[in-house]
Formats: sequence, C-alpha cells, structure tokens
Amino acid sequence: MTRTIFFVLLTATIAAGEQPAYQQGTITQSSSGSHKYYELKGPAASYYEINRCGDFQTGQAVDYRVEDTKIYIRREGGKDYKCTIEARGGTSTDNAAAAPVYQQGTIMGYDIRRDTSIFGGGGGGNGAPASPVQTMTRRAKVYELRGAGLVYKVDYCGAFQAGKFGVGQTVDYRVDGERLYIRHDEGKEYSCKIEGTRAAESAKPDAPATKP
Repeated sequence: MTRTIFFVLLTATIAAGEQPAYQQGTITQSSSGSHKYYELKGPAASYYEINRCGDFQTGQAVDYRVEDTKIYIRREGGKDYKCTIEARGGTSTDNAAAAPVYQQGTIMGYDIRRDTSIFGGGGGGNGAPASPVQTMTRRAKVYELRGAGLVYKVDYCGAFQAGKFGVGQTVDYRVDGERLYIRHDEGKEYSCKIEGTRAAESAKPDAPATKP
C-alpha cells in the first residue's frame, strides 16, 4: 500500500512538472471584421494563417505551440488561446537544413468559388443571452496547375490568399501531403491547399479550364 501511494504521488508530481514547449512568434498580419484571420510568423521562416482564436494586433509577439491542426497561444493565467490553422508555409525547425526540391509547372486557369462559414450561436446558459449566429463568405480563386504528370486544383495560396497567378505563368512548385508550395521572391513559398488532382494527359493546353 505504501509503495502504491508513493508511486501515485510521484506520477502526479512528474505530470505536474511537465510543461509544454513554446516557440516565440510574431503576428505579422491581421484581417478586419468579426471573424478575424491572422498570420503568425515563427522561427526559420515558418508561418501560419490562423483563425477562431483571441484578439491580436499586428506586430504583437506571442508564445505558441503547434499540435496537429491547432496552434495554442499562451496568455495570462496559464491558459492558451486555441486557434485553427488554415494554412501554413515556410520551413519548420525540424527540416530547416533540408533544401526543398522543386518541379516546374504552368498555371492553366482558375475558377472563383464562394466559401460560406457559419459561427456563433453559443452561450445562453444561466440566463445569459446567446450570441447571434453569423455567416462569413470568402471568395477563393481555385487555380489549375499543370505539373509533371498531374494537374492540381489549388486554392488559398499563402496567408490571406496573397499568391496571385496569371494564366500561362510558369511556376516552381513542390508537393508535401495535402499542400502544394509555390516558390516566389527571396526563397519564400506560397502554401496552397490541394483540392483535387487528375492525370495531366487529360488536360488540353490550348483550352484553359476557365476564362480568367
């Protein structure tokens, strides 16, 4: 019994002493409106586009940690803001030494898609008024990029959709999981979300997918 109690106390002490590792970053951009988006720049040129979290200012330094598709930003009181990662790019601290290998592709055309999200409607407990249900619509350019063997449909290229490409433009790109990275000035990258692929043989170079 004494050994069991000692083991439980020791385990609890070790668990209490474990603290999550944070990195230091800077909020470099922010959007206006009730449903805000932020760009968080971290070490080794890594950056994230995040939303659904706290209220931050451009230029603000923050301590953060990454878990899967979430970023936790430390705040006073020992709690964290939990933010959703919408896009990411750059080089992480784990693979900063590895030089990326790019392929060459061509922008064939694009479509305009409207994405509507619904948020709010929470609260209302213990007599408190419920928050109103709100909607937000974003226009996304969905590009078709013809690469080596595949045609990729990609959108949300870079933080705040900064990546804008012209029909017929040649780009250097690489693919990592569900993201496609397009190189631009100063060795940086636009991080694009891959929405779908098809065999390049089915594409018709003389007939763009859509009119610009």
